[in-house]
Amino acid sequence: MKQIFIATFLALGLFAQEIYKVGLSPDFPPFEYMENDEIVGFEIDLVREIAKELNIKIEVIPMSFDGLILALKSKKIDIIASGMSYTPKRAKNVEFSNPIIESENHYIKLKSNKKLNSLKDLEKGAILGAQIGTLQADEISNIKGVVPFLNSEYIPLVLSTLNGKIDGFVLEAAVAKSYTKNYDDFEVFAKTPIAGTCIAFQKGNTKLRDDFNNVINKFKNDGTYLKLLQKYNLD
Repeated sequence: MKQIFIATFLALGLFAQEIYKVGLSPDFPPFEYMENDEIVGFEIDLVREIAKELNIKIEVIPMSFDGLILALKSKKIDIIASGMSYTPKRAKNVEFSNPIIESENHYIKLKSNKKLNSLKDLEKGAILGAQIGTLQADEISNIKGVVPFLNSEYIPLVLSTLNGKIDGFVLEAAVAKSYTKNYDDFEVFAKTPIAGTCIAFQKGNTKLRDDFNNVINKFKNDGTYLKLLQKYNLD
């Protein structure tokens, strides 16, 4: 009799799907950003498609980037989908998926700023912006001659560059592309390699990580991944 009830509940969809909380900072186009009061972007779209494939539900939790790993460790969220790159230090606290994007850092300045044309020029002295808690913040903190200007969001970095308060800022290549497209006064003056962008999970949750990896591989083979790349001009 018990088996009959279970079968009936399954047929009627009465068992609730698992719900996973996805933390992200929605100021990182084209990975995740606000459009018409909705969070959209390549990475969150990918996570939503993976959730459909795994028959799970997700709840998006916007927050500052520098609070994501702490929120994951304290189990306030289950997944990070926020343009996060792999580092050995971060890997001590989270489980990383296989890379979903290979990338590099782009250094942006005003076209009118003639004193910066290469990384070498930074040694003469420069104020550079980066988002708190990012690889970019770590990188510029280790460049001789650079005074870091850090903020939890990118817009203050953009405005401070436009107003001449700082010399420029650093971000991931795909995101940099969106800013140089939207602001004609900006240009990239230097590039450095970085590790791939990944989705992150609570430390020890290798099952969810592996489930995501399996679906990502499937999407790369069936064309779903390519369509998402093309949607956000990442191909």
